[in-house]
Amino acid sequence: MRGFSPIAALQELLEECRVFVDGASDGTGFFVAPGFVVSCAHVAGGEAGLPVRVRWCGRDHEGVVRAASADTPDRGGVLYAFPDLAVVELLEPPDGHPCVWLDMAGPAQGTALTALGFTDTLEANAAAPRRVMLTAGGRTAQAGGQLLELVAGEINPGLSGGPVLDHAGTGVCAVVKATRREETTMGGYAVPVDALRLIDPQVYRTVIEGHDRFHRTDPRWHTLSDRVEQDLFGEVSAERTDDRCFLGLLAALPDPQDTADSHSSAFLAAAAPGTQLPDRPLLTRRDVYTELTARLAPPPGELPYELAYCADLAREAQRPPAASSEAVAALRDQVLIAAGRLGLGAAVQARLACEGDAVRRPSVIGRVRHSLRDRSLYHVMTWRYRSPHDIVPGTPESAALPLREALALLSGLLARQVELIGDTVRRRGLVELILPREILDEDFAAWKLWPDVGYWSLGRKYDLVVRPLERHEAPHLHAAWEERWRHLEGKRVGEALVCVCGRDRQSQAALDATFNNDPALAALALAGSPGRPPVADAYTVALTSGVPMMLWRRGSAPGPPVCGSPCGIPGRDTCPDAAFLTRARESLAATARDKVPDRICKLRNDAEIEAEGEDHIGEHVVLLWDDPSRLIPRTSLVPAPTVEEGQTR
Repeated sequence: MRGFSPIAALQELLEECRVFVDGASDGTGFFVAPGFVVSCAHVAGGEAGLPVRVRWCGRDHEGVVRAASADTPDRGGVLYAFPDLAVVELLEPPDGHPCVWLDMAGPAQGTALTALGFTDTLEANAAAPRRVMLTAGGRTAQAGGQLLELVAGEINPGLSGGPVLDHAGTGVCAVVKATRREETTMGGYAVPVDALRLIDPQVYRTVIEGHDRFHRTDPRWHTLSDRVEQDLFGEVSAERTDDRCFLGLLAALPDPQDTADSHSSAFLAAAAPGTQLPDRPLLTRRDVYTELTARLAPPPGELPYELAYCADLAREAQRPPAASSEAVAALRDQVLIAAGRLGLGAAVQARLACEGDAVRRPSVIGRVRHSLRDRSLYHVMTWRYRSPHDIVPGTPESAALPLREALALLSGLLARQVELIGDTVRRRGLVELILPREILDEDFAAWKLWPDVGYWSLGRKYDLVVRPLERHEAPHLHAAWEERWRHLEGKRVGEALVCVCGRDRQSQAALDATFNNDPALAALALAGSPGRPPVADAYTVALTSGVPMMLWRRGSAPGPPVCGSPCGIPGRDTCPDAAFLTRARESLAATARDKVPDRICKLRNDAEIEAEGEDHIGEHVVLLWDDPSRLIPRTSLVPAPTVEEGQTR
């Protein structure tokens, strides 16, 4: 059409979404979902339940504030507290009104913007519609968040609560909040629309899901948005089309029973290792998706993070006992289409694959590792493991903590993650703790994760194993580790178990040479705790040689030499002082590699039932069981934060 301007048409559609709001003060609002209006809290009212009058197309409609951010008491004339947003629901909404498209990505500095509102400049006490052209400036901090600076235009009071259209993103990116100075072109401030996540979570979910469902069936906004992009770049980007499609599909999925914690876990599972959670809470699937799109693109050949997230959702939604759903099938199809276009079909198939996942034993993995700056401090993190393609971070990595505080935090986190992974009497939960050497001997088996059930202990209720942190952080040790693990496949561990005495004639070089010559040495019974010399030296050689399974009695030390054998060399014969080895071989005589955690848990329970005290093999046994296929994503070391005088960690 001659003279047709897509951006002008989009501005006109935006004007059809604008409403006049008569609440705590007069101002502007806009339809964001059918029957729902967004405005500023200082315009609509700062408390849920307040009545509001909304005028659209010359007709008044009664509404009520469903959610609003609170103000700061006695603020003394400064701006209303961040985020200064409110959601109003119309009691009898008009039919057929359009809704804006929300763009959660903030505009780049210098981007052209349009703000809408009202003004009484030309006629007192008569609100006339106003459109103002502005430019995106920088950001100004306000307690609790950042305001978008609107520059090169006049912001009058009647624009408060009005939408700000990003000409590049072609969506509403912010809500007008305040002017810098009236009757000047100094501009003003706006609140980014992602700050809606800071108001009532349930109201926010209702509005966002209504917003996405509306735009999935109403093409008006997207049709004009595409024309804007075509005018600028000659075509509509595949990424923009995918984003819209995926957001609509996410809104159509069955209602999640998830909490905000599960959205955070899903974000961390899809994002690059080491990614921190966003500042804003993740309340919906849309939040997770849009935050992932804002991250730096992954290396070539890897799935875009938002596509990995959608693949994870499609996979999880198809797990029994989930009911089949057309929306889930459509999501999976769209994931395959998008990945195929990127040449990443094999990668997404692997992510989606359920084959083999069922035979993988689910577990909770907890890791404690040193801070990079101060090795007396430790970081804690947890995961829920179902398969190599399904490893969900349960929590982000903690701040650096003293050891006792780190272990107390780990105890609390494990309780929640064990509940989420699920277990039964027939199939106990597996708990894997990746730990530095100095805390391998901690009595984790005696931990009481549920104080209200005082007779439950972690080691008797669940299959508990420890794993060496040092090997997990040294990729050059993994080849030998994988080879020795394979040598245990199909074998009875009792037959494969050998001893390492670790007494005073021990030679690390000789022990290393023995491991070099015999890749089948894969299961050791240590004569004492690996945290104590001289057993610590033997443990170090075994760890670096890739030995994946070790047992010892917690807190024990080897006795004096009792024979003339070269101690420190793995012994296959019975040693005169090898009572622990003998009992371990007998107890694991018929146990396969993958069943050892179950067997050790049973031995711990047998020790409690039989009450033989210190003599029972299950009384103080520690099992290092390190399956190289059960790897967690690698994350960068986290420096301990600098603590200023007067602050606490």
